Amino acid sequence: MRHMSKTTFAAITTIALAAIFAISAKATSMRPPAQPTAVATVDIAAIINGLEERKVLEDQLNARRETRKGQLEAVAKELEILEADIKMLEPGTDEQRDKLAQYMERKAAADARLNALSRITSIDLGNVMRGLYGKIEDAIARISEREGYDVVLMDDSTFPLPENAPDSDVYRAIVTKGVIWRHDSVDVTDQVITLMNNEFTAP
Repeated sequence: MRHMSKTTFAAITTIALAAIFAISAKATSMRPPAQPTAVATVDIAAIINGLEERKVLEDQLNARRETRKGQLEAVAKELEILEADIKMLEPGTDEQRDKLAQYMERKAAADARLNALSRITSIDLGNVMRGLYGKIEDAIARISEREGYDVVLMDDSTFPLPENAPDSDVYRAIVTKGVIWRHDSVDVTDQVITLMNNEFTAP
């Protein structure tokens, strides 16, 4: 047949247009290739341990703790004197009972102050760590802006898995790891320590 019928021509045209539309829709739905992401890692524990500011702040905390311990030692000596007095008194007498009540009151107060000292020391140290972490975040952000890093991850690739532990503990340690392996070139831990120490010791 030399001439195509109108029906055949319309069918071919419809198929061709459908193919064109399908190709066009597929091309439109395709995402562009992702841009490379610059990633760095840091060892937070190493940063904290390497900060001069942390050492200074901890020395200040220790000095305050020693002052409080001195106050507790004074109370402890007072308790020793009361104990000696109680032993010298005749058991069952009013004087001995009064001395024993005085000792128990002072002992309860000393125990309460010891517990308070432990809690205060823990809170003080927690506040120091919180303040240092804020400064660490700021230092990491500035280094990342300067070096062009898009993401900085906490490096836990060197954290060992627990030994002789239940399978649930080992599994949890595995699945909670954020970094399995990293190259030394992407670690900026030393840069953070150097920056923060230089700023802390600067006149």
